[in-house]
Amino acid sequence: MKFTISLLLLFIGYTAIAQTTNIEELKDSKKINGNFVHTVLFWLNNPENLMDRKAFEDGVSTLLKECKFITSSHIGIPADTATRPIVDDSYTYCVVITFESKKAHDQYQVDPVHKTFVEKNKHLWGKIIVYDSVSF
Repeated sequence: MKFTISLLLLFIGYTAIAQTTNIEELKDSKKINGNFVHTVLFWLNNPENLMDRKAFEDGVSTLLKECKFITSSHIGIPADTATRPIVDDSYTYCVVITFESKKAHDQYQVDPVHKTFVEKNKHLWGKIIVYDSVSF
């Protein structure tokens, strides 16, 4: 009986380790490029104004192309998904930028390319929310 219980416990432990390894491997294979993720939601003052939208999009495109500290990026608009209480789709644009480290993010914050983007475009938005996260 003790042997059967020991064998069962050994099997359960092995299965748990194997599943953890598979989850970790999957997590690593799906990982985005960069250890620091900077997510910025923008609410434009006049989201229906096509000239304002173009100015914003051009400014963000320049920022993303020219800033040497950025590892990868995404710019998007709210997705057309089902309305649910937990989904906030009230923003105009979502910009996600990744960096190799917090140090790279901090350098980005004072980079002239970033400062120029903010100065030239801050009149376009009325609200911004930033979510920064680091890998663990």
